[in-house]
Amino acid sequence: MRLRVQSAAKINLVLNVLGQRADGFHELRTVLQSVSLYDTLDFARADGLEVDAPQGITQDVKQNLVYRAAEIFGQKYAPAKGVKITLTKNIPLAAGLAGGSTDCAGTLLGLNKFFALGLPNSELAKIANQLGSDIAYCLHGGTCLAEGRGELLKKLPELPKMHGLILQPPFACPTGAVYGKVSPAKNKPLELGAYRGGKVTVENLQANLRNDLIEPALLWQPRLTEYFKAVEDTGPAAWQMSGSGASIFAFYKDSASRDAAILALPGHEIYPIETTDSAQNITEI
Repeated sequence: MRLRVQSAAKINLVLNVLGQRADGFHELRTVLQSVSLYDTLDFARADGLEVDAPQGITQDVKQNLVYRAAEIFGQKYAPAKGVKITLTKNIPLAAGLAGGSTDCAGTLLGLNKFFALGLPNSELAKIANQLGSDIAYCLHGGTCLAEGRGELLKKLPELPKMHGLILQPPFACPTGAVYGKVSPAKNKPLELGAYRGGKVTVENLQANLRNDLIEPALLWQPRLTEYFKAVEDTGPAAWQMSGSGASIFAFYKDSASRDAAILALPGHEIYPIETTDSAQNITEI
C-alpha cells in the first residue's frame, strides 16, 4: 500500500501573548484556522525508516520534525516495521504558517493509517506535544482556540468558507527573535464572543483579528511595513500577519475579488487560499 497525506497550513486569526511562563515559553491565547495550502507526505514500504525531504529544510534530515515524529512513533508502536516518507514542500519555511508542525502531525496520522494501528488522536497528541506547540492542533485543524503554549485546545464553530491569499515577503522573521521583543504587559486579550458564537463572517472578520506579535515583528524587520501596505492596497475585507511572521494573509468578499487582488500584486510570492475545516487529507494511492 502507498499512502498520501496533504498537510494544511494554519493562520492565526487571534494571537494574544499574555505573559512569560516559568518554563520559558510564553502564555498564549490564539484562534487558529486551517487554510488550503498544503505540503504532501507520501508513505511507502521500506526496510527501515527513510525520510526524503527537500534540501534546505534542515542540514541533518534526522533533525527534521517528520523524521523525529516517525522515529518516536516507530519505536513506540511499530518497532519492526519500515517506511519511506517523501516530503514535498509548498508551505513557505519560517513563515508563521506551521509548515513544520503540520508535516509532523501528518506524519503521525499517516503512520497510524499506513500501519493500520487505529490509535486515537489523543494518543498521537502525546507525541505531538513532545515535539512542538502547534502540532496537536494540526492533528485536527479547522477553527480552534489554543491556550497555554498552544497545546490546550478547544474546538470553535467553523468559519464559513472564505477566499483569500497569503503574501510571503522575501525574508523570514525568526520566532525566537520576534518573541524576544514582546512586551506582554501591554497586551489585553481580545474578546472571543463572535468566535464562540459562530458569528464571524468575512464582513466582520477584520474587527475580530488581533496579533500581538506585529509590533515586535516590525521592530525586528521594519521592511514588513511595505508588504502590509501592498496587501492593504488591494482592498481586502480583512488582513493580518500570521504567527510571528513574515507571512501576511488577506480575505476578500468573494473569489473574484481575491483573484483580482492576486493580479494586483505582481512580483510578489502569492498563494491563493480558502478556509478549510481539516488540517490533514489522507488518501491511498
